[in-house]
Amino acid sequence: MTWWLGAVYPPVDGPAAHADHVLLSTVDYLAADLVCTHVDRTGVVARTAMTARLRREPSAADIAALSERLGPVTPVVGPPDSGRCVRFPGQEALTGILPVADIVASSAIDEVVGIGVPITSDTSVDTRGFLRPVFAGDRLVLLVEPAAGGVPRPVEIADPHQCCGGH
Repeated sequence: MTWWLGAVYPPVDGPAAHADHVLLSTVDYLAADLVCTHVDRTGVVARTAMTARLRREPSAADIAALSERLGPVTPVVGPPDSGRCVRFPGQEALTGILPVADIVASSAIDEVVGIGVPITSDTSVDTRGFLRPVFAGDRLVLLVEPAAGGVPRPVEIADPHQCCGGH
Protein backbone atom coordinates (compact mmCIF):
# COMPACT_ATOMS: atom_id res chain seq x y z
CA MET A 1 0.00 0.00 0.00
CA THR A 2 1.25 3.47 -0.82
CA TRP A 3 0.98 6.18 1.80
CA TRP A 4 1.54 9.87 1.31
CA LEU A 5 2.74 12.04 4.17
CA GLY A 6 3.03 15.79 4.33
CA ALA A 7 5.15 18.03 6.55
CA VAL A 8 6.29 21.62 6.64
CA TYR A 9 9.90 22.57 7.40
CA PRO A 10 11.17 24.25 9.43
CA PRO A 11 8.55 23.97 12.14
CA VAL A 12 7.23 27.34 13.30
CA ASP A 13 9.65 27.31 16.25
CA GLY A 14 12.41 25.32 14.50
CA PRO A 15 15.72 26.43 13.00
CA ALA A 16 16.07 27.13 9.28
CA ALA A 17 18.28 24.80 7.24
CA HIS A 18 18.68 23.56 3.70
CA ALA A 19 15.25 21.98 3.37
CA ASP A 20 15.95 19.36 0.66
CA HIS A 21 18.78 17.81 2.67
CA VAL A 22 16.87 17.80 5.95
CA LEU A 23 13.69 16.45 4.41
CA LEU A 24 15.42 13.68 2.45
CA SER A 25 17.61 12.55 5.34
CA THR A 26 14.55 12.44 7.57
CA VAL A 27 12.44 10.28 5.26
CA ASP A 28 15.26 7.94 4.15
CA TYR A 29 14.52 5.30 6.75
CA LEU A 30 10.84 5.28 5.82
CA ALA A 31 11.60 4.02 2.30
CA ALA A 32 10.13 7.07 0.57
CA ASP A 33 10.58 6.50 -3.15
CA LEU A 34 9.09 9.80 -4.28
CA VAL A 35 9.57 13.10 -2.41
CA CYS A 36 8.36 16.53 -3.51
CA THR A 37 8.84 19.96 -2.03
CA HIS A 38 6.37 22.82 -2.22
CA VAL A 39 6.16 26.34 -0.82
CA ASP A 40 3.80 26.77 2.12
CA ARG A 41 2.68 30.38 2.33
CA THR A 42 0.04 29.93 5.03
CA GLY A 43 2.20 31.43 7.78
CA VAL A 44 3.89 34.77 8.26
CA VAL A 45 7.09 33.35 6.75
CA ALA A 46 7.06 31.03 3.73
CA ARG A 47 8.36 27.55 4.50
CA THR A 48 9.12 24.40 2.55
CA ALA A 49 6.40 21.75 2.58
CA MET A 50 7.15 18.13 1.75
CA THR A 51 5.05 15.32 0.36
CA ALA A 52 6.49 11.80 0.41
CA ARG A 53 5.18 8.57 -1.09
CA LEU A 54 6.02 5.64 1.16
CA ARG A 55 6.23 2.00 0.13
CA ARG A 56 4.95 0.82 3.52
CA GLU A 57 2.54 2.04 6.14
CA PRO A 58 4.41 4.14 8.70
CA SER A 59 4.24 3.02 12.32
CA ALA A 60 3.32 5.31 15.20
CA ALA A 61 7.05 5.43 16.05
CA ASP A 62 7.86 6.50 12.48
CA ILE A 63 5.31 9.31 12.63
CA ALA A 64 6.61 10.41 16.05
CA ALA A 65 10.21 10.47 14.77
CA LEU A 66 9.23 12.48 11.70
CA SER A 67 7.14 14.89 13.75
CA GLU A 68 10.00 15.44 16.17
CA ARG A 69 12.34 16.34 13.32
CA LEU A 70 9.97 18.14 10.96
CA GLY A 71 7.02 19.25 13.03
CA PRO A 72 3.48 17.92 12.50
CA VAL A 73 3.21 15.19 9.85
CA THR A 74 -0.17 14.52 8.29
CA PRO A 75 -1.55 11.93 5.88
CA VAL A 76 -2.21 13.22 2.36
CA VAL A 77 -4.61 11.58 -0.06
CA GLY A 78 -2.87 10.87 -3.36
CA PRO A 79 0.01 12.61 -5.08
CA PRO A 80 0.55 16.36 -4.87
CA ASP A 81 -1.16 18.68 -7.35
CA SER A 82 2.15 20.41 -7.95
CA GLY A 83 5.64 20.39 -6.51
CA ARG A 84 9.31 20.01 -7.22
CA CYS A 85 10.37 16.36 -7.12
CA VAL A 86 13.65 15.87 -5.25
CA ARG A 87 13.50 12.06 -5.24
CA PHE A 88 11.84 9.73 -7.71
CA PRO A 89 12.22 6.12 -8.95
CA GLY A 90 14.94 5.76 -11.59
CA GLN A 91 16.64 9.03 -10.66
CA GLU A 92 20.08 7.51 -10.04
CA ALA A 93 20.32 6.12 -13.60
CA LEU A 94 19.66 9.45 -15.31
CA THR A 95 23.16 10.78 -15.86
CA GLY A 96 24.88 12.04 -18.97
CA ILE A 97 23.21 12.70 -22.29
CA LEU A 98 20.10 10.56 -22.76
CA PRO A 99 17.28 10.36 -25.31
CA VAL A 100 13.87 11.45 -24.02
CA ALA A 101 12.53 7.93 -24.68
CA ASP A 102 15.12 6.47 -22.26
CA ILE A 103 14.38 9.07 -19.58
CA VAL A 104 10.68 8.25 -19.66
CA ALA A 105 11.17 4.47 -19.96
CA SER A 106 13.67 4.14 -17.10
CA SER A 107 12.22 6.51 -14.50
CA ALA A 108 9.03 7.84 -12.94
CA ILE A 109 9.17 10.85 -15.28
CA ASP A 110 6.05 10.75 -17.45
CA GLU A 111 6.99 13.44 -19.96
CA VAL A 112 9.80 15.76 -21.06
CA VAL A 113 8.57 19.20 -22.11
CA GLY A 114 10.67 21.74 -23.97
CA ILE A 115 10.51 25.44 -23.17
CA GLY A 116 11.65 27.21 -26.31
CA VAL A 117 12.84 23.99 -27.90
CA PRO A 118 10.91 21.22 -29.69
CA ILE A 119 11.14 17.81 -28.01
CA THR A 120 10.56 14.36 -29.50
CA SER A 121 11.25 10.91 -28.09
CA ASP A 122 14.55 10.93 -30.02
CA THR A 123 15.73 14.29 -28.62
CA SER A 124 18.82 13.95 -26.44
CA VAL A 125 18.88 15.77 -23.09
CA ASP A 126 22.06 16.62 -21.15
CA THR A 127 20.95 15.67 -17.64
CA ARG A 128 24.10 17.13 -16.06
CA GLY A 129 23.50 14.49 -13.39
CA PHE A 130 20.77 16.57 -11.71
CA LEU A 131 17.07 16.40 -12.50
CA ARG A 132 14.21 18.08 -10.65
CA PRO A 133 11.00 17.26 -12.48
CA VAL A 134 7.77 18.89 -11.34
CA PHE A 135 4.29 17.55 -10.77
CA ALA A 136 1.82 18.99 -13.26
CA GLY A 137 -1.59 17.58 -12.49
CA ASP A 138 -0.93 13.93 -11.81
CA ARG A 139 2.09 13.68 -14.13
CA LEU A 140 5.78 14.01 -13.35
CA VAL A 141 7.20 16.39 -15.99
CA LEU A 142 10.83 17.29 -16.70
CA LEU A 143 11.15 20.80 -18.12
CA VAL A 144 14.10 21.38 -20.46
CA GLU A 145 15.45 24.42 -22.27
CA PRO A 146 17.89 25.12 -25.10
CA ALA A 147 21.57 24.99 -24.16
CA ALA A 148 24.92 25.58 -25.83
CA GLY A 149 25.74 22.91 -28.40
CA GLY A 150 22.08 22.33 -29.27
CA VAL A 151 21.45 19.65 -26.61
CA PRO A 152 18.63 20.71 -24.26
CA ARG A 153 19.29 20.72 -20.51
CA PRO A 154 16.97 20.72 -17.49
CA VAL A 155 15.55 24.12 -16.58
CA GLU A 156 16.64 23.64 -12.97
CA ILE A 157 20.36 23.00 -12.62
CA ALA A 158 22.29 21.97 -9.51
CA ASP A 159 24.31 25.15 -9.04
CA PRO A 160 22.67 28.05 -10.87
CA HIS A 161 24.92 30.66 -9.28
CA GLN A 162 27.23 31.23 -6.39
CA CYS A 163 25.51 32.63 -3.36
CA CYS A 164 26.64 35.37 -1.04
CA GLY A 165 29.92 36.09 -2.82
CA GLY A 166 31.28 32.55 -2.23
CA HIS A 167 33.91 30.99 -4.46
